[in-house]
Amino acid sequence: MSGAPTGPVAEGRPPIDVPARRVEDELRKRLVWLTASRIVVITLVLTGGSYFLLQKEGLGSQRAAALGVLVLGVNLLQLLIALLLRAGYRLVRLAAVQVAGDWIFALALLFLTGLVDSLFAFVLPLVAVSGGALLGERGAWITALAAFGGYALLVVLAHHGVLIPPGLESAVRTTTVLRELFIQGSAVFLTAGLVAYLGSQARTAGERAEEAESVLLQLHALQDAILRSTTSGVLTTNRRGEINYVNPAGEQILGLGLDRLRGRSLHEIFPADRGVTETSRSPREETEWKTPHGRKRVLGFHLTPLLDPGGRRLGTLAVFQDLTELKELQERASRSERLALVGELAANLAHELRNPMASIYGAIELLRQDASGEQDALFAIVLREAERLNRLVSEFLAFASPQPPRPVPVDLCQLVRDTLEAFALDPQAKELRLESELSSGTALADEDQMSQVLWNLLLNAAQASRPGGRVIVRCREEGDRVVLSVEDEGCGIPGDLREKIFDPFFTTKETGSGLGLPMVHRVVESLGGSIELRSEVGEGTCFTISLPRASAESARRAVGKA
Repeated sequence: MSGAPTGPVAEGRPPIDVPARRVEDELRKRLVWLTASRIVVITLVLTGGSYFLLQKEGLGSQRAAALGVLVLGVNLLQLLIALLLRAGYRLVRLAAVQVAGDWIFALALLFLTGLVDSLFAFVLPLVAVSGGALLGERGAWITALAAFGGYALLVVLAHHGVLIPPGLESAVRTTTVLRELFIQGSAVFLTAGLVAYLGSQARTAGERAEEAESVLLQLHALQDAILRSTTSGVLTTNRRGEINYVNPAGEQILGLGLDRLRGRSLHEIFPADRGVTETSRSPREETEWKTPHGRKRVLGFHLTPLLDPGGRRLGTLAVFQDLTELKELQERASRSERLALVGELAANLAHELRNPMASIYGAIELLRQDASGEQDALFAIVLREAERLNRLVSEFLAFASPQPPRPVPVDLCQLVRDTLEAFALDPQAKELRLESELSSGTALADEDQMSQVLWNLLLNAAQASRPGGRVIVRCREEGDRVVLSVEDEGCGIPGDLREKIFDPFFTTKETGSGLGLPMVHRVVESLGGSIELRSEVGEGTCFTISLPRASAESARRAVGKA
């Protein structure tokens, strides 16, 4: 289908006039058909007439010879018209020449075969048929008048003995003249009337068909515009459930074009088709789809039976949308709500625990002074665990009551270099290969908080990596954003745990607090950024942070201060 309609279609008025190109094509077809049929029919008819004349008059028959010349002349005319058609000569003129040739041929044939006694009296009405077929209704009446006038003139001349046809021994009698004029005139004009009527009906039917076709094309154009403009994916199948159409939005959502989707089963994308019948549609459902580029998308869809006007099922119609971003927004909102609630609880709990913990810690210190041997070892364990609880309470407070960020232009590339240099001295980074790919990136961020974010991500990567594993940090600008990513080659995160890793206190480590990644998430969101996770079990994990890029002037000031 073509694009949006223009002109009359765009204004809601379907075009009614038959295009000139179509009229010319129809006239060309008629000329070709009549030219070919004349060569065959005239040759057969005149050959038969010549045979009868030879049987009647012998080999020396002049009329038979004249008929042979007439056959040759008509066939030469048809060949000339065929050549002019091929050369692109004006069709209306060729049609007029053809009709004139038919007129001359009919009168010559009747004259040579006895005029009023001719066996070929039927050819005169055929001139009107030829004129109507090639020149329309008016052409039918004009050629009928010309044919009857020419025939009447020959009969009158024969009646007066001025021009007696071969085969007649005397002038045509008056009664014969009147009879022939009445018979031929009736035949010719009745034929012309019938041809004109049929031509009028055919023209009217053609105009109606053209109008209906124009309306249909307009509807197709409108349908195509709707399908191309909608942001929802639209997909159809045949009765066997094989895909036969998908609109551009659907191609973009699925990451596949129609050429790669055609013929594939609908069940490969939407598994609910088995529940769709001729009278029911599937409820709104969701499914996961992995594009050829490896990106996972959440698709919301419903399936409807595709029926013909008789109610018979032609296939299935699927309308679907990409809900991935919506799901991510819902998850972020839900996570923020959980963080706020847990933060409030953590703050209250931390305040309640901190003072008793300080008293317990001091009391144990005093008791340890008088202890020795095995008791001292036990006191050491108590103090170590008390210290761990105190550290956990401190993390609670830091998480529950974070310092408001102070966004300033920060050169993230330099921050990455400094943090990697410090982290390389950490015992947990001893057996890791720390790498970086840094281009440029000055973001609006809090330098201290972003340093802590990067440290937590590096620590998380180190704990997930095998000895000798690689951890790579990348930083680059993308439009008005600065993208920072930390990727490892560790064990990866199972799919059922990925939605929980930013939840407070969720951890898979024996000594972890479960607050590192939630703190990262909170800091990034407070800076107007976003964080995404990509992980494959057994291959590794990549955290990608996107922050607003600082303006050029702010970036120059930050670089100058550095």
